[in-house]
Amino acid sequence: MDFIQYQKFLNNQWRQLEQRIQDDKDFQKAGKAKIQISEEFFFTLDISGLPGLLIITNNIKKIDKDFIPNCKNWNIEVLDNQLVMSLKKKEYNDFFRDIINLILTKINLNKINNEESINFFFTNLSSAKNFFDSDALPKPLSSEKETGLFGELIILNEFINKKYSEEDTLDYWTGPSQKHDFTTPNILLETKTTKHSGKRIIHTSSNDQISPIFEKPLYLSFVQIEANPTGKTLKMLVDEIIKKFEKKSDFLVNDFYIKLRQSGYYETHKDTYKDKYVFKDCNFYSVSKTFPHIKDLKEPEPIFDLSITYKINLEKCEDFRINEEELINNL
Repeated sequence: MDFIQYQKFLNNQWRQLEQRIQDDKDFQKAGKAKIQISEEFFFTLDISGLPGLLIITNNIKKIDKDFIPNCKNWNIEVLDNQLVMSLKKKEYNDFFRDIINLILTKINLNKINNEESINFFFTNLSSAKNFFDSDALPKPLSSEKETGLFGELIILNEFINKKYSEEDTLDYWTGPSQKHDFTTPNILLETKTTKHSGKRIIHTSSNDQISPIFEKPLYLSFVQIEANPTGKTLKMLVDEIIKKFEKKSDFLVNDFYIKLRQSGYYETHKDTYKDKYVFKDCNFYSVSKTFPHIKDLKEPEPIFDLSITYKINLEKCEDFRINEEELINNL
């Protein structure tokens, strides 16, 4: 099955499971029902509506316990040849199913079986741990984060993809999980986006985010977007990229969805992003040793994990500005 078919299959299994525990008195007495997804994985649902996952292995010794992520809002028990994963809060139901479905789809597309599929599952589950450790449900992206994601997707779609294949382009988008938004074999690229006209001023999220201190050369892209009723919403831009990836492979679509989730973009919120934007301009800068940055920051010994944010006026950084051709050549 392809990505869409397998996602439909999984959603249908959840629906069957809901019906099963609603109609079958034996399951109601037991307090939980299950339905098989593959040789190793079963969806579970208890009478209170909490979903979970039952994982069966033929060789528990081949399961790397270090891969199993502990989390505030789920519980994972190892019982003989079984691993039982249970969600603790019903409010996280939709998000839990969404993440589980995406990881299982990735396993199916890659045709991974047995203990390898279980280790693969837990390795990928770790990417969702921070969200499920939160005390509150994920909210729609703030206006600032929506703008930031819009800019990253423009760089991915309009610039990185000019030089690299769709597969490499998605792989090099590291913003959802690493310090910088893009990591190619040659450079690091940080993206800052504004929807306000006027001065080119950016905010840094840490004291070393835009500093020439990394193993690879660092570059900065400053994306300007503008509100316009003829433009695209964030959802429209996401759908446009998905259609491009669908023409290449289901693997790309699935991995793109996973990275969107890591960025805080969830299907349940997609229709809340109603503002439309047009791509206005993009300026690129080489963050060389003389680029303005915080240098030699030393804190007293009792102080640790020091973080400083500051603003940079890019209008005073013209000496570091490069054109699009130079940026793409350096990618």
